[in-house]
Amino acid sequence: MKMKKKNTVKNTCTKAEYKKAPDVCSKEQNLRKLAKSGKLECFVRKNKGCWNHQEWLVLCAEIEEECYEPIDFDQVGLILENLKAE
Repeated sequence: MKMKKKNTVKNTCTKAEYKKAPDVCSKEQNLRKLAKSGKLECFVRKNKGCWNHQEWLVLCAEIEEECYEPIDFDQVGLILENLKAE
């Protein structure tokens, strides 16, 4: 009695294809995306233009959680100050 060969599918993906990292935006691109999101305007409005260090740290953590990294937090602070002045 002859044994049938099992059909095997050869994997054609290379190791490099498995390890592809997701596209990462630059700091400048992430800063522009964040500025367009309205999140910073909401932060200034919610805090009536006045916030403490703890509130700033919470905002920074939210920015990280929402995948705006890498980002220059000094530039984020400058945007907030400009918004506050408006």
